[in-house]
Amino acid sequence: MRRLFFLILICLSIGANAQMFITSYINDSVEIKEKANVPLGNYKIMNYDNDGYWSKVSDHEIINYNDTLGEIGCVEMSIPRDYQIKYGNRLYLLNYACHDEMDTNFLFTTVVDSISFFYYDISSRTESYVNINDSLVEFLYRYIFLEQSKEIAIVSAPRIDIMDSNSLINANHFKVTIIDTLGNVLRYNNFNRRLHDFNFDEQSNDIIISGRETGTSYSSTKIYYINKSSLELVDSINTDRDYLFLKTLNDSIICGINAYYGINVDIYNTRSKTVINNYYQVSSPRVSSPWNWFATSKAFIDFKNSDSIFFACERRDSNPFGSYGIEIFNFKLDGSLNYRYLFNNYQPEYVRGIRGVTATNDYGLILDVNSRNNNTTSNAWLLKYSPYGNGYSGINDVELNNQSSVNVYPNPAKDYINVDIEASNFKQSDIELFDMQGKLVKKEKLKSKLGNRIGVSNLNAGAYTYNVSLNGKTISGKVIIGK
Repeated sequence: MRRLFFLILICLSIGANAQMFITSYINDSVEIKEKANVPLGNYKIMNYDNDGYWSKVSDHEIINYNDTLGEIGCVEMSIPRDYQIKYGNRLYLLNYACHDEMDTNFLFTTVVDSISFFYYDISSRTESYVNINDSLVEFLYRYIFLEQSKEIAIVSAPRIDIMDSNSLINANHFKVTIIDTLGNVLRYNNFNRRLHDFNFDEQSNDIIISGRETGTSYSSTKIYYINKSSLELVDSINTDRDYLFLKTLNDSIICGINAYYGINVDIYNTRSKTVINNYYQVSSPRVSSPWNWFATSKAFIDFKNSDSIFFACERRDSNPFGSYGIEIFNFKLDGSLNYRYLFNNYQPEYVRGIRGVTATNDYGLILDVNSRNNNTTSNAWLLKYSPYGNGYSGINDVELNNQSSVNVYPNPAKDYINVDIEASNFKQSDIELFDMQGKLVKKEKLKSKLGNRIGVSNLNAGAYTYNVSLNGKTISGKVIIGK
């Protein structure tokens, strides 16, 4: 296989000399470091080295930083690339180059120019690439780094063109290709099954793929189990939906999230083939979706502790620049909420696109955010959210930082529920009850820490989600009402 090597002019700044961002906003829970007036393409790089976090912040700049947003280093390249993965002090990118041509029926067809795997060595400051046979990768693709085997897995499927009915007929397969970190193809398989709107992750010995099986007269959603070594389909299960975001939580649990008009958090046990469904209403017409060109949706769910899992979205409306702010969700392994936090205090008139989330060692969250007021200029943010307050550094400090909790009982309930609150600086709050369709069915004031009694005898029997806002956070849970 032919390899091309060439030198990239690069500026590598380390430590205190790499001052690319300025602190532009800070409150008790949020700090934003910002680089203003940059192109639209800032995002999180999936880093598998133990050297902090990495993000692309403009066409030519990649930054390395720590839990407190302190800058460790900076890489500036003369040739921009959308590198997605970092491992072994190298950056990796799969690039699909193509163009459209019009056929005799005046329909556009996609012509592949090249499929290239780029890798950039930070130490030697060289970039290399190999071309991959275009029969091995389809137009729609995602790829991840396999942490156990140190390989790259690519899942791809043909594109469906709504203007071309034949494209739906021909989109009757998907492909899985495994390459090493030099771009050598190690394994490949073609599956005669339809797959669209897909995401995937690795779990134990398998690649877990979630997607939609769309035919000419039917559509269903599935999870496929593909053995990583043999690339054979070993199992599948039907699912309630396809997922914009998918991440493995442990050897038997995966999390699938949909975010359109509310937040669906589905927790699948891939061994017992059972699911726990959770739905969380948002007070906006809809929420935004990630950019389709991201290598993996894993960049949008993260955790250090499996009972403290982070997800974030932007709440939107139909106006291209109508934003209701960024909402952060933190939930347990079963998908039930620990809390949620809404931020809209800085540049509220801008659209804030979330380009990755990173759970930190101090129990916080870093968000890569693109904030823009038009389609040509934008600001790159690194937003650090600290649920226990800025300056928090360890679990022993929790009680010093306004930790809040809510106890709703009896559960199941019949005629009433009691709501007890443990929180410092409590004055007054509200409790909201939502049915399983996300409809607000009851809202009551909570005027004291203990003994708040809420009548529920007029509600239908069933499961309800409650939200209680305390000290800038929303604590949620479930309560069963019987008759």
